[in-house]
Amino acid sequence: MEPEHCAEGRDEGAPSASFLMGNRLNLRGLRREDLEYVRSWWDNTEVTAHMETGAYPTTDAMLEEFYSTANQSRNSVIFVAEDRSTGKPIGLSGLYEIFWPGRRAEFRVLIGDPEIFDKGYGTEATLMTVEYGFMRLNMEVIHLGVNAANARAVRAYEKAGFVREGVRRKFVFARGVYCDAVMMSILRHEFPLTKVP
Repeated sequence: MEPEHCAEGRDEGAPSASFLMGNRLNLRGLRREDLEYVRSWWDNTEVTAHMETGAYPTTDAMLEEFYSTANQSRNSVIFVAEDRSTGKPIGLSGLYEIFWPGRRAEFRVLIGDPEIFDKGYGTEATLMTVEYGFMRLNMEVIHLGVNAANARAVRAYEKAGFVREGVRRKFVFARGVYCDAVMMSILRHEFPLTKVP
């Protein structure tokens, strides 16, 4: 994605305001009215099947903490992914636990509607967020951990340029079993601007 595809800035009050614009997705800041979408995603066992998110019912307090982190933390940048054709929120994407001296961040993404799994939305959100991290925040490395049983996610991250670094054994507890976590990362010089579909 070329820099001119980025919006001029944030306008949190306008329904169509986007911070980053892709081919099929817009990424924008989290708004209070998005929280019920977030609740439905976190409480959907099909969405969180390979994640530790969803171990507890989503409470108002959990949503308020998430909203506060998204809007006040200097060490996280959390986006709502919107379908460009409908304006409907379809998921979350973000950089977490940003360590500014080391220029590194943890990447996370969640697509909230199982009907659009395997349609490329997660890959596009990943590419847009990673490019933002490298080109706007000057990150040097972006890393993630993913449940090894989630082959779809591992493939999507590899497609986006992430490289497997290793495995944390029995690190994720999901669906009643302990699963390995695949640790992956991408370095700034490994991410070409031509990756966004």
